[in-house]
Amino acid sequence: MDAPRRHRVPRPGARGGSTGSALLRAPMFLAMIAFFGIGIVYHVYQFSVGLPAYAPLREPFYNVSMVQFTTKFGQFTMELYPNHAPQTVALFARLLNEGFYSENTGFYRNEPNFLLQGGGFLVDKTSKKHVPVEVSLPSTERMVILARSEKSDSGNSEFAVLLHDNLELGVQTDDSPGFTVFGRVVQGWHTIEYISKKMPEGFLSKNDQGRQVAFEKVEYVERLTNDNDEARKRLEELNYVLETKHTVNIFSELDCPDTAELKTIFSRLKASVRTEEIGYSPGHPYEHEALRALVGTSALPLVFINHELIGGLAEVKAMDAAGTLPTLLERSGALAEPIVWNAIHHFPLVVFSKSYCPYCKKAKEVLADLGAKPVVFELDQRADGAAMQDFLFRLTGQSTVPNVFIKGRSIGGSDKTVAMYKSGELKERLTRAGALTA
Repeated sequence: MDAPRRHRVPRPGARGGSTGSALLRAPMFLAMIAFFGIGIVYHVYQFSVGLPAYAPLREPFYNVSMVQFTTKFGQFTMELYPNHAPQTVALFARLLNEGFYSENTGFYRNEPNFLLQGGGFLVDKTSKKHVPVEVSLPSTERMVILARSEKSDSGNSEFAVLLHDNLELGVQTDDSPGFTVFGRVVQGWHTIEYISKKMPEGFLSKNDQGRQVAFEKVEYVERLTNDNDEARKRLEELNYVLETKHTVNIFSELDCPDTAELKTIFSRLKASVRTEEIGYSPGHPYEHEALRALVGTSALPLVFINHELIGGLAEVKAMDAAGTLPTLLERSGALAEPIVWNAIHHFPLVVFSKSYCPYCKKAKEVLADLGAKPVVFELDQRADGAAMQDFLFRLTGQSTVPNVFIKGRSIGGSDKTVAMYKSGELKERLTRAGALTA
């Protein structure tokens, strides 16, 4: 056993050996503090001077003619760049005016994280005129390029939307003349992302024309832009948030008390909420100006429900007190995600169906034959049915109905359910889940 350590107390007036060392250590300690302090100041300085300094926005927002494509999955809007690719834009505009893209055209090639290509290829529909490569802009995400063959002057009517930065495409080398960037998708990027998720990977064959994502309508529309590059970026970013479907979008200042109260209200109602804090980052200038140009005000917080401006905290509280807020949320689809989550995790057997669907009826008949009584959501009979189906696609990768869940996991649709029924696996899994009546 170790003896207790004794603490020796020096006699008054005695010279202890530790005093000299303490005097030596004090300057070293102060030097270390000074050293680290200088380091902190240096790094703060580096950070501050490294941030870009933006002057107040002087360029006005204004409307310009753009091209809007409508598909069965939604719309997207393309801004054209005649100053950078005059011949290509002139050809594209002529084809638009002739109605070229309004019939028998669509997206037929999907390369995830690379590009989405469209035109009239599947029906051998082309333009008689060709244009040379016009390299001017970088081939970054959202940019639209003109497709071509090996020849530099073979650009025609086919175009591709870049799903990711591909800077090498816009560079002329000895082996490649590069590709022409002649436009950019400035609105509807959610639609482009959704189409890429829905389409099979690669080229569709000419026998698969019915599987292409057709351009149902192509038209000119007026949309906001700005000659300042940063201001244009803010428009794109804010539009992307506003275009988020089936959710409550809140634009807010950083750490805003009113926003915290809004989130409490929507949390109580179990709504899906997305909060976008703006105006605080020096690296993202002109957010307030872009928001004011888009919606007419930048007084924060601002609440949008499925693209519709509701107002601020006072308006939301008034709707909540009047009892109209839950109805609006349900109609908008903002309650769909929590409803689906709650159902599949609370009940052992859940079927998402449509009342008229023969495949849904077959799956429900098979389950009934085993004595199962699922919780059924008939999506065609619900105001939030489309929102629920969108969420199910994001959750399971399956966009069709029926979608059958056992113990929180999707087993698939009608074909899979019937196959499991015939093999006996379905009864076994339902029994383990406690989904069969005694």
